[in-house]
Amino acid sequence: MRVLLMSLVVIAGLYLLLLILAYSFQRSLLYIPDQHVLSEKELGEAGFVTVGIDIEGSGTLKSLWRPPSDETKPTIVHFHGNGGSLASRLPIYEAMAQEGAGVLAVGYPGYGGNPGAPSEEALYATAQAHYDWLIAQGYGPNRIVIAAQSLGTGVATWLASKNEASGLILEAAYTGMDDIAQRQFALLPAKWLIKDRYRSIDRIENIAMPLSWIHGTDDDLIPFAMGERLFDAAKEPKVAHAIKNGGHNDLWMRGIDRLIRKDAQRFVGSR
Repeated sequence: MRVLLMSLVVIAGLYLLLLILAYSFQRSLLYIPDQHVLSEKELGEAGFVTVGIDIEGSGTLKSLWRPPSDETKPTIVHFHGNGGSLASRLPIYEAMAQEGAGVLAVGYPGYGGNPGAPSEEALYATAQAHYDWLIAQGYGPNRIVIAAQSLGTGVATWLASKNEASGLILEAAYTGMDDIAQRQFALLPAKWLIKDRYRSIDRIENIAMPLSWIHGTDDDLIPFAMGERLFDAAKEPKVAHAIKNGGHNDLWMRGIDRLIRKDAQRFVGSR
C-alpha cells in the first residue's frame, strides 16, 4: 500500500511538472518564427517593397507591399500561419497579385527579423495597424479583402469583427486555438491552460461581410470538420471550397491561388 501511494505521489508530481512546463513554454510551441529576410533586389524582382509599420508594444514591423494595378482591383491584407516568415511565402504573395491585386503581407512581431514577441494581443495590434495603414494610403474598406491561413485566420477573423472590408478569405481556419490545443494534448487540460485562444467561433457570427472558406478534406492538423463548424456559424453570403484530398500545407500546390484571386475580385466587384 505504501509503495502504491508513493507511486501515485510520484506520478502526480510528474504530471504537475508537465502542466507547469506546458504552461510556461506554450508560446514556443505555438509560434515557430524564421528570421530570414529577403533582399530588396529579391523583393524588387517579385514586384514587392518593404514597408515599416509602427505597432504599439512591438516597434516598427517590416511587411511586404505591392500596390494594386488599378482602382478596380482588390487589395488583400494577408496573415500567415504560425511557422516560417514572409520570406518563405513570397511565391504565394506573387500568386495572389498575379492578376493585378494589391497585397499587403503582414510581418509578425518576432518573425523575419522584426522586433517584439508574438502573442494574441500583439498580433491583434499588428492587424489593426496594418488595416489602418491601408486606410491612410487611400484604400477604402470597399477595396480591402482580409485573408489568412491557419493561425492567421484567428487574427483575420478578429480584424473582420472590428472593421469593415469587402470580404474575408479563410484558409484552414479553426474554431479556437484552445480547441486545437486540447486535440493535440488530450491528456492535459490544454483548453484551460492556453494563453492565446483566438476564439474565432465566438466572433464569426458577428462579421457582416462575404466569406470564402478554403479547407483540405484531409487536413490532419486542423480537421475539416472544425473548419466546417466555423463556416456553418458564419452569416451569408458565404462560399465553401473543400479541397479534395488536400492537407494542411499543400493547398497552394493544389491551385487555391486561383480561388483566392477570383473570390477577392468578386468581393470588390459586388460592393
